[in-house]
Amino acid sequence: MILQYDKQFNMFPSHIELRKYILYYNIVFPSKDMFTEHYMLMPNACGTLSLAFDGNTVIAELWGASLTPILLGTEPNSYNVLMLIQLSPYGLYQITRQNQAEFADKRLSLVDIDNELFRLLHHAFAVSKTVIDLANACEEILYKRMEKHVVSDALLLATKAISDNHGQLQVKEIARLSCYSERQLNRLFRTQIGLNVKDFARLTRFNYVLKHIQKSPCFFAALSQQAGYFDQAHFDKDFKAISGVSPQNYLKTMSDFYYDGTEIYDTLSSKED
Repeated sequence: MILQYDKQFNMFPSHIELRKYILYYNIVFPSKDMFTEHYMLMPNACGTLSLAFDGNTVIAELWGASLTPILLGTEPNSYNVLMLIQLSPYGLYQITRQNQAEFADKRLSLVDIDNELFRLLHHAFAVSKTVIDLANACEEILYKRMEKHVVSDALLLATKAISDNHGQLQVKEIARLSCYSERQLNRLFRTQIGLNVKDFARLTRFNYVLKHIQKSPCFFAALSQQAGYFDQAHFDKDFKAISGVSPQNYLKTMSDFYYDGTEIYDTLSSKED
């Protein structure tokens, strides 16, 4: 299934098995003024596989989980086409099978990490004639690369519990649910996601707030209570510490920020069901 938003296409993975690891494919055809000089990626625990074609070469990067905003500015405007493969929090580990603590808050060249995967994806760009062709070709490559499940079942259980509770769980409770010690669980999260448990839960709660602001802006006092903050002052402080702007300023300048698109994932999931 493909959804089109102006010069953007969003596609949900067709392979059921991939939906644990890939949230969606976002394909963009930038214009010279589509992205502003203030354009930023909002922090989230999800890795991204970025493929950009500038008319001559394919630039492929792996973006690890992030705790701080990443300034992209007008960089995407220079590309003919940009494909962002938005991964689940443990999707990048499933692809690379490498310690994600080394990927966190970084943009790394795919050539340096996995030259064979780069070669295959580069070929997909070269031979694809349509958006659907490109997404399907990349999906088949990733499907073959991710057939063997390597993500810990304890991690899956812990991340689901955190997500289901919108990040409002204490580390000791998450450890109890997963039958791990807090130390073991933190080591597992850093290895397979790139963040410790506390930071993952904090970002989960932050993105829960972003999702609600995006869908229907409301009074911040009510939203802060809904998200489990002690009061609005704590909500404002934590929001600014993560995003770099206050909730009020974020609402005024939302077009300058890239949200991870969880609302797209939710929309597509409901249609698939």
